[in-house]
Order: sequence, then structure tokens, then C-alpha cells
Amino acid sequence: MLPGGLCVGMVVYDRSYEMVGVIDNIVGPFVHLSRPTGLTWQSRWVSVRVGTEYEHRQLRAIGALHRLRHKGLCS
Repeated sequence: MLPGGLCVGMVVYDRSYEMVGVIDNIVGPFVHLSRPTGLTWQSRWVSVRVGTEYEHRQLRAIGALHRLRHKGLCS
């Protein structure tokens, strides 16, 4: 666990990229983040904060929309 209470699997807001994501991995001063759409990126942990309830709902909605748009595209 990093200062600020960050840990793997936590929903966070990245101020550098202005996006909500989930922490996949923590390596030194970097956190590896992802979104339900498959987008991944890394950012310094100091630019990441714990996500609010609104941001949790936002991430779930992004995942639901992504699943809906790709429904039936794969066989």
C-alpha cells in the first residue's frame, strides 16, 4: 500500500490524464492503470487520488457501454 491508501484493484482518478481507472500494478513511483475498454497507461502515484462514488459509477457506466457496443461483434 502506498501513502494515500492506494492499493491494487482500487478505483482512482488520475489528474495527469484526467481519467478514471483501476490500479493494476504498482512499480516504484508508478501505478499501472486500466479502463474497462482495454485502455492501459501508467502514471506517477502522486498524481492519482482515490476515486469518488461518482467516479465509481462513471467507470461502471463506461464498462457497460463498452460491452453493449461490442455485443455480437465476437463469435
